[in-house]
Amino acid sequence: MKDTHKEGLGTFEGVYTPTVLTILGVVMYLRMGWIVGNSGILGTLSIIILAHMIIISTTLSMSSMLTNIDIGAGGAYAIVSRSLGLEIGGAVGIPLYFSQTLSVAFYITGFTEVWTSFFDHPRWLVGLIVWGILTVLSVVSARLAFRIQYFILGAMVLSIASFILGPSLNSESPVLIGNFEQSGYWETFAIFFPAVTGILSGASMSGELKSPRKSIIRGTLAAVMTGLAVYMLFALLFATRVPEEILLSDHSIILQLGKFRILIVAGIMGAVLSSALSSLVSAPRTLAALAENRSVPFAKIFAKKTAGNEPRNAVIVSSLISLAVLLASNLDSLAAMLTLFFLTTYCTINLVVLVEQAIGVISFRPRFRISILIPVIGLVGCLLSMFLINKWFTWITFILILVIYYMLRRKNLVSPWGDVRGGVFISLAEWGAQKSMSMPYHPRLWKPSILIPVENPEDFKRISRLIRSLINPSGRVYYLTMNNVGNQRKELEEKIDAVLQPLKEENLFAQKIVINSKDYNQDLNIVLQSLVHVFLPPNTIFFTISEETEKRKKFFEMVKNLEDVRKRIGLLCLRIHPKYGFGQEKNIHLWLRSKSKNYNLAVLSAIQIMKNWNGNLTLCRVAEHASQVPNIEKELLKFIEDARLPINTKIDVKVGNFYDLIKEQSTDLNILGMSNSLGQIENIIDQVPASILFVGDSELENVLV
Repeated sequence: MKDTHKEGLGTFEGVYTPTVLTILGVVMYLRMGWIVGNSGILGTLSIIILAHMIIISTTLSMSSMLTNIDIGAGGAYAIVSRSLGLEIGGAVGIPLYFSQTLSVAFYITGFTEVWTSFFDHPRWLVGLIVWGILTVLSVVSARLAFRIQYFILGAMVLSIASFILGPSLNSESPVLIGNFEQSGYWETFAIFFPAVTGILSGASMSGELKSPRKSIIRGTLAAVMTGLAVYMLFALLFATRVPEEILLSDHSIILQLGKFRILIVAGIMGAVLSSALSSLVSAPRTLAALAENRSVPFAKIFAKKTAGNEPRNAVIVSSLISLAVLLASNLDSLAAMLTLFFLTTYCTINLVVLVEQAIGVISFRPRFRISILIPVIGLVGCLLSMFLINKWFTWITFILILVIYYMLRRKNLVSPWGDVRGGVFISLAEWGAQKSMSMPYHPRLWKPSILIPVENPEDFKRISRLIRSLINPSGRVYYLTMNNVGNQRKELEEKIDAVLQPLKEENLFAQKIVINSKDYNQDLNIVLQSLVHVFLPPNTIFFTISEETEKRKKFFEMVKNLEDVRKRIGLLCLRIHPKYGFGQEKNIHLWLRSKSKNYNLAVLSAIQIMKNWNGNLTLCRVAEHASQVPNIEKELLKFIEDARLPINTKIDVKVGNFYDLIKEQSTDLNILGMSNSLGQIENIIDQVPASILFVGDSELENVLV
C-alpha cells in the first residue's frame, strides 16, 4: 500500500530532529555525570547498552509493524490498537498519553534547574513562564514548533563540540565500577532510561508526516544510533575528566567542562526546551487519536481539530495536566514514573510483533522483516527492567491497564479495521487441538457436548432452560437445522442467533449448524458421521418426542438409523409433559434397572440438571420381592459412594410392577434408560404425569471414573 500523505513533514524535520533532541536532553546534560560517578565507567556503559538493547529492539519491532499497516494518526497507540484491538490499544495508549504529558514537566523541571543555577529566580516562576511559552507555540502550530528545533539542534551540536574540546579536572584514573553509594543499579537505570524514551516522538507525529512509514523507520533508527554514540562518548569523557566525588555532588558540572561555557548553557537550555516542546506536541495527538476511537471521556471535544489539522482542545488539556505535574514533582521522581510508563508501551509494541509473527497469519507481511528474537529480547528486557526498578509500581501499572481495558470493553468499541486477537485464540485452539487429538480418549474427560436437531427456532425456546441445565458451566451445545433453506438462510440464521444469545451471554459454548437438506433422516446420519471425527465433536444427540403418533414413529425410525454412530454419540430423548412441563424444577427421579446398559449417561445428565436446578436427586429401583429390598438399598448406597453422588441423594426402592409404580411417583423430571420398543416408550409416556428424559449410553461415558 502506498502512503497517501501528499503534504506534511519530512523525515529530518518530523522524525529525526524531534527524536534526537528528545534523546539528547536533560539526562545527558544534568544527570549523566552523576550516573558515571555513582556507577563507574563500566556500570554506566552497561546501563547505556541495556537501555539501548531495549530501545533498539523496540524500534526494530515498531519499524517492522509500520511496514505492515497504514498507521494513520496516533503513533504507538495506533500500532497497538490496530493489532490488538481498541480496548488494549486504549489501555496502553492512555498511560502512554500521560507519560508524554509527564515528560513535559520532566523537561521543564530540568530547564529550571539550569536556569536557577545562574539566576536567583523562584523555580516555580521560571517553570510557569517556560510552560506558558511552550504552550503558546504548541497551540499555534506543530510545524512552527518543529522548525524552531532546527536552531536548537544547531545549538546542541555546538554544545557537544564545546564539551569534547573542553578541559579536564581529573588527574587520576577513572573509576571502572562505582559503589552505587547514592542509588542502586536499577534505581540509576530508572533515572537514565528517560534519556532514550524519545523514540516515540516521531511516531506520535504519524498523522503529520508526508510518508509516515519510511520517515518513522529511518528517522527513529538514525536518532537512536546517534544517541547511543553520544551517550557512550559523554560517559567516557565524564569518567576521564572529573573525579568521582565531584560527579556525585555537582549535577551541573558539565558547565565547567566546556571549551565555551555559553555554548554548553545554550545547548542545555535548547535541548531541554526542545524535548519539552516535542512532548507537548506529541501528547495531544495521542489524546486526539484516542478520542477519535471513543477511548476517552469527552471524545468529541478532544478529537476536534482546527482547519490546520491542529488538535487545539487536546493541546490545552495536555498543557494543563503537565502544569499540575510540574508544580508537584521533582526531576528524579518524574524520571522513575516516566521509565515505567514508557516501558509498558515498549513492552506492548514488542508483544504486538511477537504475537503477529507467532500466530502465522498471512496478513502479517511486513516489508521490513526481523528475527522473532528481536521482539522477544525487547519484551523480556522491558518486563525484567520494570520489576527490577519497582515491582510494586509495576503491579500497579498492570492493574491500571487492566482496569482501563475492562472499562473500554464495556463501551463496546467498534474497530474500523481487523485485529489479531481472534488469530491468537485460533492459534491457541489449533495448538490445543493437535495436542488433545494426539492423546487417547478416556471417559474421565467426558463433559456434555450436545447436538440438537431443530426444525424451528421457536421449538428451541421450549427446551433452552433444560439445555442450559445440561451444559452449564463448561459444556457445549450445537444447534442443527436441516431443511430446504432456500433464500431465507440469512433470516433463519438471525433467528437462530437470537435464541442462542441467552446462552452466549452466560459465556456458554453455543454454535449453530445450518444444512440445506431435502432428506432429513438420511442426511442426519451423514452429518453425524462427519461431526464425530472433528475437534470438539458432539458426544450426545438430543431429540424431543412429539405428542403426535405419526411423528413418534418417524422419530423411532430415525433413532434406529443412527446405529452407525451410536458408539460415539449418546442419546437423550425428552418428552415434555404438556400440562406440568418441568414443574418446580426441583425433584429428579433417576430410575436404575438391574444390569442396565444406559445408567452412565443417565447419572451424568442427572448430576448436571440437579446442580443447575439446585434440586434433589432420588435413585429409584423396582424389586420383584420384598426380600430383595435390603440388598438393593445396599447396592444403591455403594453406588452413590462409588459414583461420588451428592450426600443428600435419596434412595427409593419399591416392590411391584414398574409401569404401575412410575405413574404414581410425584416428581418434576423422570430420567430412565431408552427402550428398544416404541410401544414401551409410548406406554410410559401415556401414563406418567411428569416430563421424561429417556437416555441411551454410547461407549464414551463412565460415571465411576
